[in-house]
Amino acid sequence: HSTSPNNAEPELADLVKSWITPTQHFYVRSHAPNPIIDTNEFALRVEGMVNRPTALSLKSLERFKNHSTTATLTCAGNRRSEYNTEGKVGGVQWKSGAIGNATWQGVSLADVLKEAEVTPDAKHVWFEGLDEIEKGGGIIPFGGSIPIAKAMVSSGPGAPLLANGMNGAPLTADHGFPLRTLVPGYIGARSVKWLGRIVVSDRPS
Repeated sequence: HSTSPNNAEPELADLVKSWITPTQHFYVRSHAPNPIIDTNEFALRVEGMVNRPTALSLKSLERFKNHSTTATLTCAGNRRSEYNTEGKVGGVQWKSGAIGNATWQGVSLADVLKEAEVTPDAKHVWFEGLDEIEKGGGIIPFGGSIPIAKAMVSSGPGAPLLANGMNGAPLTADHGFPLRTLVPGYIGARSVKWLGRIVVSDRPS
């Protein structure tokens, strides 16, 4: 669909060959060009309504237990092109392939939030990427949020991850290298790529 930013979907014949979607056939949704990230300088900021704000390097994240889960992501605009009966609907003109099912590896979001000591009145957790989107004459990151109750699920198939791997390999640049959120059961937009900042808040992002 586009190369700057990258937005692409597979042919359905390729998508349905396997229950686990190979990374090369997993749809790509981006709102800005892929950011160039120096992994040696990378630091995930955790701040807001926490007693212990912190900045975590990729190395420091290794002290948390690693988890793996299988989860399906889909873009909210999947099959958008089918609505163009009376006029073109705005947005990426997805057919039916903006959906994929992968195994994801990473650390528990809940474990990181527990170490940061979330305050009792927190209600939402924001995620912000390191991408740079031009909007309203300025630059913003792509972001989204989930309720604190979902963020603090620490085990089971619905537990959110700070994912660094996909299908047993490191994330590709198109899929959020070096770190993204993975929020099973929520629309794909909540699994924010190129994660750089987590904010605990009393309101949605």
